[in-house]
Amino acid sequence: SIIMETLPTELVDTIVSWLDLRDVCALRLTGRTISSHLSTAAILRRFFSSKRLEMTKAPLEQLVHFTQPGQVGLWLQRLTLYDCVERTEQSGANFDATELLAQAFANIRDRPASHRGDQLSLSISLEVDNFSTWDRDVTARVFHATISAIARTEIPIQELDIFGDAYLHDHHFKNGQCSLAFSDIALALSRHRTPLATSLRNCTKFCLSLGHSTRGFNFECSIRDLRLPLTVNEARQNIQSLCDLLTMCPFLEELHLVWEDDDFEETDACREEREFFNPIGISCAFANLKRCKLQDLDASENPIMTFFRRSPRLLELTLDGLIMMPGDFSHLFHLLSTAMPDLGLLRLRGLDDDLGSLYFFHEPKESTWGRRPGAALHGISRKGSDARRLVVPTNRR
Repeated sequence: SIIMETLPTELVDTIVSWLDLRDVCALRLTGRTISSHLSTAAILRRFFSSKRLEMTKAPLEQLVHFTQPGQVGLWLQRLTLYDCVERTEQSGANFDATELLAQAFANIRDRPASHRGDQLSLSISLEVDNFSTWDRDVTARVFHATISAIARTEIPIQELDIFGDAYLHDHHFKNGQCSLAFSDIALALSRHRTPLATSLRNCTKFCLSLGHSTRGFNFECSIRDLRLPLTVNEARQNIQSLCDLLTMCPFLEELHLVWEDDDFEETDACREEREFFNPIGISCAFANLKRCKLQDLDASENPIMTFFRRSPRLLELTLDGLIMMPGDFSHLFHLLSTAMPDLGLLRLRGLDDDLGSLYFFHEPKESTWGRRPGAALHGISRKGSDARRLVVPTNRR
């Protein structure tokens, strides 16, 4: 039988509005009971909606139990998976991270219909005690285990953050850098293209920190040997894989792309990977894009202009350390001031184009964005309608 405390509050409100209630005291007592149940549920929902765990056997087994039917994992909405640089292969012996993750993802995917609307937001990160100890072989470990579990279960993913938002992406800070080797994107798609497209078709947020394809590279060799064994064709295949991955997210509302460079000998292949945004700008269109952050990228003007012309609903834009060559930022600034009616936050810093670095000395103090570490120049951070005011750098007047 149904008792009043189990009914949705909206239904109770409707029922009460229809009744000619004389026993106000009884109604208040019932109302308190309902309120208590709802408050407890709200607390549980908030407490268990987010979880962060290490990619080792015991935590993953706990996640499997946590997400089983009848457990509090039915409220899980945000999951952060992290690995530790110091973990050796031996410490992970005798367990399959992908298998345990897949069991947990299947539990989340199959939870009651009332909770299926809460699609999963997933972050992948790395704990680094010493910046000099990590490499992209380690980030690949947690990335491929997670991606394989996603593909195996085809769990709907609402947000996917791959070594992105958790880091400052600056070598001046402890734990400041973390990124995935470009070639790992191509490898993941070669294995799981179709199921990943199913999982990501309703994804609204995508964050990714990338670096050169350094998997297996010996960084202990002498400086003169720091030449990446990468061909131009391989670099282009890697970039095409990233374009394909982004195209799997047609309803994307938030995009954060970071490039973490390495001190390699400059080759055509290295340059091709570093300028990966050029093909993205031309081939990827996100009409629903509302927030975009591009950090430490090299790109040409035409791909950048093409990309943002297709994003008229932009609310927030951050360009940090962007080099536009060949190109002139004045055309982008004009576009932002005339074709982005909803833009409410604009942050610019460390910008360079064919005319040199951009200075913002005239910007009011309240609109100043702090200097990049190791840099001498401040940026700008404008909010509200001021974000749509035409940007004219001090040295371009």
